[in-house]
Amino acid sequence: MAAPIATLSLIAILSFAAGTVDMSLGMGYGFTVTPILLLMGYHPTQAVPAVLFASFIGGVLSSLFNQLLGNVDFRLAGQAFKTSATIGGLGSAGAILGALLAVGISEFVLNLYIGLLVTASGLFVLRSKGITFEFSWIKIMAISVLGAFNKGLSGSGFGPIVTTGSLLSGIDEKASVSIQALSELPVSLVGFLTFLYTGTLIEWGVTLALSLGVVVAAPIAAWLVQRMDAEKLRSFIGAAAIVVGLFTLVKLLI
Repeated sequence: MAAPIATLSLIAILSFAAGTVDMSLGMGYGFTVTPILLLMGYHPTQAVPAVLFASFIGGVLSSLFNQLLGNVDFRLAGQAFKTSATIGGLGSAGAILGALLAVGISEFVLNLYIGLLVTASGLFVLRSKGITFEFSWIKIMAISVLGAFNKGLSGSGFGPIVTTGSLLSGIDEKASVSIQALSELPVSLVGFLTFLYTGTLIEWGVTLALSLGVVVAAPIAAWLVQRMDAEKLRSFIGAAAIVVGLFTLVKLLI
């Protein structure tokens, strides 16, 4: 049964708000939207594919607008594009591995692990202000697998790990947010196509409502990244990671 227009409009507004935050700070979309859709009565097999598809659309547009506004240089031969391709490629494999290993692992342990890791990453980002980190492909490969492994295990944790990890790997604040958006494209697409392959019935009304929200949010978020001071952006990223991590831990007690 198709969802009422009022419900779809509310979902689109929710997607816009969460998408603006996510594409400005590199984290928070799936973490925010998925639980709310579940509270609205949607089944996980309806909510998760819709969020994955919207994340894919948002990533495409966010990457495009960040390039157009000069937040990042995504030329094919450039470091930012190569970094995104590495994270996305390894991330897709990591997500599959995480999903396979998720069988038999308790949800409590998974959320405890994600919450502690993301909180610690946010704290380290805030404590490391003023410290210069050298770029390292070893670090990039490590955060690629770790972030996507988390996503495969629990459906979250990719954005916070990749964004904070990029900062701590010597990439500047604005490029880190942009790289996260581009690198999540293949991970989201692989996840969505997996649902299609398994014969899951997609809730297209919800999917399109979520997608509409991120379409509107993408240029606004890119403009916010362009206008924000780098140090303030770093502080916001660290604080957002802490909030996401602590909220994950608090949910374990509810």
